[in-house]
Amino acid sequence: MLLRGTRLSQRLRKRYLFTTNFSAWPTRPAHIRHLHDIRPPASKFNSQQSASIPDFPAGISSRPSPAVTPDSEKSNRNWMYVSIGVSLVGLMVWLNSNSKKQKLPLSAQKIWKEAIWQESDRMNFNYNEALGRFIEALNVCDRSHVDPLSDDYTRIELKIAEMYEKLNMLDEAQNLYQELLSRFFEALNVPGKIDESERGEVLRKDLRILIKSLEINKDIESGKKRLLQHLLLAQEEILSKSPELKEFFEKRKKKLSVIKDISRDSNDDFKTFVSEEHIKFDDQGYMILDLEKNSSAWEPFKEEFFTARDLYTAYCLSSKDIATALTCKITSVEWMVMADMPPGQILLSQANLGSLFYLQAEKLEADLNQLEQKRIRESDQDLDMGTYIKAVRFVRKNRDLCLERAQKCYDSVVSFAKRNRKIRFHVKDQLDPSVAQSIALSTYGMGVLSLHEGVLAKAEKLFKDSITMAKETDFNELLAEAEKELEKTIVLKAARKEESKSVPQ
Repeated sequence: MLLRGTRLSQRLRKRYLFTTNFSAWPTRPAHIRHLHDIRPPASKFNSQQSASIPDFPAGISSRPSPAVTPDSEKSNRNWMYVSIGVSLVGLMVWLNSNSKKQKLPLSAQKIWKEAIWQESDRMNFNYNEALGRFIEALNVCDRSHVDPLSDDYTRIELKIAEMYEKLNMLDEAQNLYQELLSRFFEALNVPGKIDESERGEVLRKDLRILIKSLEINKDIESGKKRLLQHLLLAQEEILSKSPELKEFFEKRKKKLSVIKDISRDSNDDFKTFVSEEHIKFDDQGYMILDLEKNSSAWEPFKEEFFTARDLYTAYCLSSKDIATALTCKITSVEWMVMADMPPGQILLSQANLGSLFYLQAEKLEADLNQLEQKRIRESDQDLDMGTYIKAVRFVRKNRDLCLERAQKCYDSVVSFAKRNRKIRFHVKDQLDPSVAQSIALSTYGMGVLSLHEGVLAKAEKLFKDSITMAKETDFNELLAEAEKELEKTIVLKAARKEESKSVPQ
């Protein structure tokens, strides 16, 4: 039901994960970079040529140069020496600041080019030969004492892992990813190992490698543990840059204790984040980022951070830990608003939060059935009716509250789309399909809730609407789910109609 477990994981992979050719996420909507090209883009500063000095107008002579005297000549020499000294100091500072971006030795560069040639179509994708050349290039780097944290060194290792994957040597690839992750994790935790100005870029590389490694991960528990370790590391970095976020996080931790016992406070301030207050529009009706927000604390690893959080939610679902998945998702949606994430992703996260609330309601429904079965199995003497009644009321209240919050999440997305109808017409113009998918998913979710309540006519209409939207946006995963639920609804409607005919008037 509602994109559970692996289905949610698959959606997240489609939206964020690297493809098999190591495509990384865009750190900005219009840019896509390869994982093995993890160096920051070249600066565009001074890309334009400086304007030439204009000549003096005709008929006007320039001011004559002053006569050179011994004192002025000495002064010029002094200025020359000072300039040379300043230049040398500047060069040393520049070299020191770029120590992590050192280039490969010439011999390693030659081997690297040979390896790239071997893996190309010109050589019929000779991955075995390419793998050997990449390993040879890495050995040259080791002998030349190239820094293992540098971009070029890491790039060779990632190409080796890529060759392992293409040769279906997944265990070897996973081991290499783990070696990389351990190295970055240790470096980030040792004070002074990485310069403060470089920590953000190193964290981004760390998260990218982590997410790539999870594509071939087979052990759910170990993957979940690694995700949590690296997420906490990135989270600490974010909180260290923003006292306001740290204060918010402390308050949020207190509130999230309510999730595992939702009925403890039915009037808590749960709210959705899909509103004109958080999502802005331009004059033409297109959704835009709220650039007035100060989201610098999340840079430059914002996209990777939220992708990893979504993966952690999916891992929790895979291990049937719905309560933790729900807790993580609530925080993620709030943080996405604060970090000024793309509006479509906020909409889709809000819709998926509704799905998680529904999954929790399903689990509580199963708990109610277990309590009922226990009452049937045990005699009145063995069963403490007071305790039984109290437990039933507690679980039922939690279930109803989860259903109410699921409805609120879906309603917020659909109502937002109705109030801002222009976003429906611009869906095909947008590179990010999340807007349309969030509306389709929320419509489907409202259909599931109507089916749960037995309002079959409304459920049928909502499922048909979600099917239409899923087809328009190629949301094939949701399309399959909605078609199954529609078929179930039609069968129930027919059965109800037959039942009403058989009842005597």
